[in-house]
Amino acid sequence: MVAVPTTAQPVSTGYFLVGREPTPAVVAPVLVPVKAKPLMPVNKYTWLEDQAMWGDILELHDLQQGPVWAESEIPESPLYGDTIGHFLFNFFGDYTTTGTGTTPTWSTTVAPVAGGTTLTVGAGSTAVSGTFIQVDTATNSEVVTVTTGSTGTTISINPNTPLRFNHGTTTTITTVVAPFVHKFAALNPNSSTGLTNCQPPSHTLVHYNYLPGSGGYYADEFLYGCLSKITIRGKADGWMTWAAKITSYSQSAPGSTISASISTVKGVPAWKSTSTIASSQVNDISSWEATWTRKMDVIPTADGVQSPYFIGRGQMTNTFKMTVDPATDESQLTHMVSNDQPTFAWSVTNGLAGANVVTLAINSQLAGYEDVPLKATKEFWGFDVTGKFVGSSTGAGNSGGNTYSQLILTNGVSSY
Repeated sequence: MVAVPTTAQPVSTGYFLVGREPTPAVVAPVLVPVKAKPLMPVNKYTWLEDQAMWGDILELHDLQQGPVWAESEIPESPLYGDTIGHFLFNFFGDYTTTGTGTTPTWSTTVAPVAGGTTLTVGAGSTAVSGTFIQVDTATNSEVVTVTTGSTGTTISINPNTPLRFNHGTTTTITTVVAPFVHKFAALNPNSSTGLTNCQPPSHTLVHYNYLPGSGGYYADEFLYGCLSKITIRGKADGWMTWAAKITSYSQSAPGSTISASISTVKGVPAWKSTSTIASSQVNDISSWEATWTRKMDVIPTADGVQSPYFIGRGQMTNTFKMTVDPATDESQLTHMVSNDQPTFAWSVTNGLAGANVVTLAINSQLAGYEDVPLKATKEFWGFDVTGKFVGSSTGAGNSGGNTYSQLILTNGVSSY
């Protein structure tokens, strides 16, 4: 009798984690669990075939590997209001954070710079290690974690989450607590992060599948992860969901055991969402979705390394869809006919408060309707709407310029 295998693993036991990389292709210092359907990674090898004529009847005389990278898909999965922020940051790139203000507060005496891990402030209270502080306000606002070594005139910042922006000399610093408000928009060249190439941060993906291999750590690691597509969808009789596509380095083995606890934040039913069009709440939308995509350029070079030299994210595009069911008037059709490009605002909340609150708002200043066919639903008339968001300076973030949408996420996470 053949021995029964003892190492086969059910799909249901797998999960994956994500962590922001301090620099591309460097494993993130913190790994955050993400609850979703199975990650589906595919290693993309460029195969080099020797088809020279060797004096025989065969076509193929050698097969070698050229450049290699990976493309992973996150199938439609419940959207969790704590971990989704990592992917929004990875895709959109422009990101500011504010917290709920408390005391003490400070004012800097030396202009903070992007990448810095120390703040020089006027004499005052000593910042407590482990607390959160908000540096600056509005489109320069960011939240960092205090670490050991602070004094009455110096605040030390956790080096794993250094300052991202340049700030003025007399910048306000405020102790903050949850809830935190995170704003995401398209990253443009005019950023005070010190970077002008419109490239958001990359993330490491860890696919924990419990299969033997991968250095004995039962997981596969994908460095330099860059999102090329993200979809957020709401259907009245289902969950708020998301899906994504990611390009990264090919599969590698972790350098050590990877462990993390699964978050207790729950998904949100889509019926808890509301839709606002042209500043008026609309109640007859039964489903909606928005998809943002970026052109990807995977560039290998003759540098002695098989992995790509650069994974670049180019122009951003988008589409939106919604189903009106039942239609109570022809207002959605009118938006297309008149091409008035109304404002769109979708928001969802878990209904909790304080550190437990989770809300997500997607605000688009200009929605261009492209097609609004009349639809016969089960017993009543409806409309299927498709279109594209148009770039606008409204909702743009620290980097200025224009954005299709501003996404505002509120939760108990201090920063991404």
